[in-house]
Amino acid sequence: MTKQKSAGYFYLLKWMLNQLPNRKYHLFWLLFICMLVSALLETFALGAIAFFASAISDPEIVMESKYFNVIKQYISPKQAITYQHLIIGSGVLLIVLVVFKNMVKGVVTYLIPRFSVGIEAFFGQMLLGGFLNLPYEWHLSKNSADLINSVQWRYYLGRGIILPTLKLANDFLMVSVMLISLLVVQPLVSLGVFFTLGSVASFIYFNQRNRLDKLATKSKDHSLLINKETTMAIQGVKDVKIAKMENAFIRNFVKNEHSFAKIHALQQFFIGFPVFVLETVGFIMLAVSIWAMMFFSNASTAEITGTITLLAVTGWRALPAVNQILSSLTGIRVALPFIQNQIEYIHQIEKGIIFNKSNIKSIQQENVFCNRFSFNNVSFKYHESEINILHDISFEVKKGKTVGIIGSSGAGKSTLVDIITGIHTPLDGEICVDGNHLDHNLLPHWLGLIGYVPQSPYIFDGSMAENIAFGDRGGEIDRERVLECCEMASMTDFIKDLPSGIDTPIGERGVKISGGQKQRVAIARALYNHPEIMIFDEATSSLDTKSEKAIQKTIYSFKGKQTLIIIAHRLSTVVDCDYLIWLEKGHIKMIGPPKDVLDEYKEKNNSLVN
Repeated sequence: MTKQKSAGYFYLLKWMLNQLPNRKYHLFWLLFICMLVSALLETFALGAIAFFASAISDPEIVMESKYFNVIKQYISPKQAITYQHLIIGSGVLLIVLVVFKNMVKGVVTYLIPRFSVGIEAFFGQMLLGGFLNLPYEWHLSKNSADLINSVQWRYYLGRGIILPTLKLANDFLMVSVMLISLLVVQPLVSLGVFFTLGSVASFIYFNQRNRLDKLATKSKDHSLLINKETTMAIQGVKDVKIAKMENAFIRNFVKNEHSFAKIHALQQFFIGFPVFVLETVGFIMLAVSIWAMMFFSNASTAEITGTITLLAVTGWRALPAVNQILSSLTGIRVALPFIQNQIEYIHQIEKGIIFNKSNIKSIQQENVFCNRFSFNNVSFKYHESEINILHDISFEVKKGKTVGIIGSSGAGKSTLVDIITGIHTPLDGEICVDGNHLDHNLLPHWLGLIGYVPQSPYIFDGSMAENIAFGDRGGEIDRERVLECCEMASMTDFIKDLPSGIDTPIGERGVKISGGQKQRVAIARALYNHPEIMIFDEATSSLDTKSEKAIQKTIYSFKGKQTLIIIAHRLSTVVDCDYLIWLEKGHIKMIGPPKDVLDEYKEKNNSLVN
């Protein structure tokens, strides 16, 4: 992944919102409306507190004020209102506003993080789904740990950008409404508050911005190094232990963790720093305002009490809100470098996905492969290579036949199989199935016919049944089908010896079973979805002689029942095929019966491989 300058916050936010489906986009703006309502209720509640304090300290002045006379006309224009009525009424009003305000605030507090994590899920699905739908060749040039990090770092898109953005808007609306209300009550005081808080907050933010950007970039780089080092150590634990490299990996891990710890500590300090400054400035501002009203104005006791209460409560709510605004801004800047990979990958996904399932034409799967499939002058090379791996490959495979593919290492056997399975797309030529071009409409149905057994099968940390029913991830496993596949893969005796049968955990990479047993699990997995074509990609090359013969016997038990394609380095594996395809440096050297091809092959290579 090439390094690039971080995108600006507003560009990134606009990009994210444009990616969202209509429902989430409209919900984003609905949250803004809810936050505005919450801010208004918060301000009304603060005004009610100031009014209640004034009513208690000097009710007579309050009842004689022009504002109260206006209110009185709507409440009870003819009935006399006593001091007790004023205090009780203002108290009830305060309670109602606080209860209602907190109810709305509670709903907003619940919806903001839920929406933010929903954004994470949306982009996580986009990344994971995009990676899985990109061509296999694209994955060959990528670091798997980097792709995993990109999906895991969806946190920075939701809780790193959207969550602080919504909190920022919420706090900004609340502070703005409060200061506007204060401006109506005490213009000079509110202007002083606004100017002081704004100046201090702006100074802190702009002074820390570049420093935070540098720390965030370093934090991202060290996180990548830590994750890659850990992935290498865990995935290559056998090689690590044999080479006695445990201490080297641990030293690198600790070194990067210590650097990350220092960076993280500095980030948290700069994020929390505004609290110390704003709290100090806030109390100084409150004290100065009180002194100014006491010594330089003719305000009444009730007015001073109400204003002081309003200032104190506003400060009590506004200062943390201003601090939260700064924390949200700094948090966003911390998250920005982590999101560049996601943006670049999503752009690649948008450009690289070559078909959309919703656009696939309706094709009956049972009619896809009735007679034969053929390669017609197929050539292939990797995008970054100037040399073709395969040159003008042409052959035909009839349904139900057993075909062997042989050739020395590097002849193009596995690449040929990758093209058959649809993992790679031919550079030139075409593949036809019953005369139909194998295009993006036909490919999904074609893949549904194929069972693939690789040389080194992927075994994950789960039970035997879960590994065999690999395609039913997240669904209910067909246990009867699993047992049928175990029987077809000659695993019956092996299963009986397991403590919990097909529910026995077999460990990550199949560490609890032998190499031959792994291959049988792979064969059973390939059979699970009723394939019509079985491909064995050097499935016996890493086994001992005894296991190899047992697996060969299992493979040929499917002869005549399914179309078999067997790629082999050991010639003994393909002697019973119907015919062989001999590849030589990416060209077809010969096609014919096993005896003819093998005699020529042995003579050509001067080898007694058997």
